[in-house]
Amino acid sequence: MLIPDKIHKGAPSTVSFCLSSHELLGDEGKINFRQHWANGEPIVVRDCLEQTPGLSWEPMVMWRALCESTDCNIKAVDCLANCEFEVSARQFFKGYTDGRSYPNLWPEMLKLQDWPPSDTFENVLPRHCDDFISALPYQEYTDPRNGILNLGTMLPSTFLKPDLGPKTYIAYGVSMELGRGDSVTKLHCDMSDAVNILMHTSDVSLSKDQMSAIATLKRKHKAQDRRELHCQRVSDKELDHGSCVSAEGEGAALWDIFRREDVPKLEAYLRKHSKEFRNTFCCPVEQVFHPIHDQSFYLTLEHKKQLKEEYGVEPWSIVQKLGEAVFIPAGCPHQVRNLKSCTKVAVDFVSPENIKECLRLTEEFRRLPMVHKAREDKLEKMILHGVSNAIKRLGELISKRERVS
Repeated sequence: MLIPDKIHKGAPSTVSFCLSSHELLGDEGKINFRQHWANGEPIVVRDCLEQTPGLSWEPMVMWRALCESTDCNIKAVDCLANCEFEVSARQFFKGYTDGRSYPNLWPEMLKLQDWPPSDTFENVLPRHCDDFISALPYQEYTDPRNGILNLGTMLPSTFLKPDLGPKTYIAYGVSMELGRGDSVTKLHCDMSDAVNILMHTSDVSLSKDQMSAIATLKRKHKAQDRRELHCQRVSDKELDHGSCVSAEGEGAALWDIFRREDVPKLEAYLRKHSKEFRNTFCCPVEQVFHPIHDQSFYLTLEHKKQLKEEYGVEPWSIVQKLGEAVFIPAGCPHQVRNLKSCTKVAVDFVSPENIKECLRLTEEFRRLPMVHKAREDKLEKMILHGVSNAIKRLGELISKRERVS
């Protein structure tokens, strides 16, 4: 298990404590989890796949299990344009392992979100769903079917249950931070707790010609940003300072998770610098309803440095490796950038420690404009029924103990 090394004052920055999944069965591991989880801290558990049946999570294998033909089209998101388009399944999965690029050699980053879109993951790939659930740490919290501390399992059968997953996320990735069109999940905040396990990776390397083309294009992008933002002319000498930032060390996905306490400062920074970010069709962000819930921003390394300088805020930065589970508490804004092509599976849950935060977020989401894509009310009834159920069980336990004594 990994927990932040700096918690109360200043920025969290990194993680330092490790515990593998087979060590979680002891009381000490559970106590550690609950202590840090109650403080609203993200947690990482490694080696989650060691005890699973070992099904192949290679995307093409999963696709063949779902559909006999690889020639049919699927809807993917182009990360540069931030919009959906149709591509053949064969081409998408070939790009997952081999990479894709535009005519100017800029890497083409594609992703499938909330896949499969037409039905629940459990219905269309039941064996893979069972494999994932068997890999979940702390199943009393995370099991979407029978977790005794997961309030998401406690709605009466007469209620339409909200879709809390599992959901699969299949996306390309490269280690270099491009600045535009990166394979990212933009900054957002979930109204429930979540756990995300990295099930499969594929390392895509860039050729020397691509690296050279990317460096040239990044300098042009930087010049364009400065012209549009400040109406400044940029000299060739200044352009030569453009550089490519690459991720160091092993791992496949870079997570930046912010403390709940830092949300006001984070929102202030995003409002102040909103026009420095680009969103749909790579156009500058023009309108901000809510800096986090709009899901329009990804903080690059440069922006994270500036955020720390101006507001003293920095995230917990976690490099997720194959088989690792990342726990994200409700109310913690977070973003993800893929350093390799990744297949991740995530499930939402509602823990007793975070009921108050979930209810606060439910009300916050409800205040968004009616047309806002993030506006939904899926948790309140579930939480109320979960609390009622928990109180009922507690009363039964107390009565049972009194009878025994």
